[in-house]
Amino acid sequence: MAFQVTLAAVQEWLDDDMSLQTLKNQFTTQKIFDLIENKDAIDNDEALFEALMDVMYATRPEGVT
Repeated sequence: MAFQVTLAAVQEWLDDDMSLQTLKNQFTTQKIFDLIENKDAIDNDEALFEALMDVMYATRPEGVT
């Protein structure tokens, strides 16, 4: 069976990896799932983690410039 990005897989990463805590605190699992780009291209668990990190960086506050 091929790897598939699912809400459950996203939730598992959010629950298990502290580096994603900021993302977990900002958005619902569904919103995070919706923000993942190119879900069909993600073919393993590590690629899903990288996609979640991309979402986290893309949604981080800009701060004062």
